[in-house]
Amino acid sequence: MNRVLVVLIAVFLTISEVLYSQKMLVQTQDKCFVYLTFDDGPLNGSENINDIILKEKIKISVFMVGEHVIKDKQMDTYAKYYDQNPYIDEYNHSFTHANDHYEAFYKDVDKSVKDILYNQTILKLPYKIVRLPGRNMWRLGGRSKNDVANGIQTADQLAALGYKVVGWDIEWQHRPVDGSPIQSVTEMYTAVQRLCTSDKTFTKNNVVMLIHDEMFQKNWEESELKQLIDVLRSNSNYIFEQMRFYPQ
Repeated sequence: MNRVLVVLIAVFLTISEVLYSQKMLVQTQDKCFVYLTFDDGPLNGSENINDIILKEKIKISVFMVGEHVIKDKQMDTYAKYYDQNPYIDEYNHSFTHANDHYEAFYKDVDKSVKDILYNQTILKLPYKIVRLPGRNMWRLGGRSKNDVANGIQTADQLAALGYKVVGWDIEWQHRPVDGSPIQSVTEMYTAVQRLCTSDKTFTKNNVVMLIHDEMFQKNWEESELKQLIDVLRSNSNYIFEQMRFYPQ
C-alpha cells in the first residue's frame, strides 16, 4: 500500500478517535443527576407519592420519621407501601424529628445521636444515610458543610459512626396550612436547570431537591409532583438517582 495513503489513513483514524472522545466528554459533562428526596414521611401525601412513583417508575429517596410509623396505623400502612416499592429507597430522618425543638435537640448531642440510632433500628433501615431534622448539613467523602452551629457535633458523631450525613441543594417549599407547594413546577424546573450548570451544589452536576411528603395530597394525575417529573424527564440529560448512589 502506498506509504502516503497509509499515513493519511492513520491521521484520519487519530482525528476520528479524538473527535469521538471529545463528543463523549461533552455528553458526560452535560449529564446532571437529580435526586428527589422526601422528608418527614410517612404523612398524608405519602400514599399519593407512592402511587406516582409506581406509575412514573423513577428512583426517589424518602427520609423517614419512626414516630409517625408506630403511632398511627394509617401511617404504618403508608410505610409498608414504601417498603414494597422497588423505586423507593428509605433513609433515616430521626425518630422524633426533634419534636420540632431543634436547638434543644442538638444541644444534647448524646440524646440526638441515640434518637437517630433508635430510628435506624425501629424502622430496620438498610442504609446508614441520614438527614438531620431541621438542618442542612453534609458529612460525605471527607467533605462537610454546615448551615448553623447547632447540630455540628451530632453530625460529626454520626459521621464517626459510619453514617453519610446529607443535606440538599434546593428546597421545594410549601405552605404550612395545607402543604401546597409554593414555587410552581416551572420555577422548580428553571432552578434545577441553573443548578445543573453551576458550581453552587454540594457536588457539581448533582442536584439534591428537598421535598416534603405532606405537599402531595392530590391524586396522581393532578399532582404537581407528576408534572415536575414529566418536565424533568423531557430533558434527556437529567438522570433520576437515589442518595445511596450520591454523588455521580
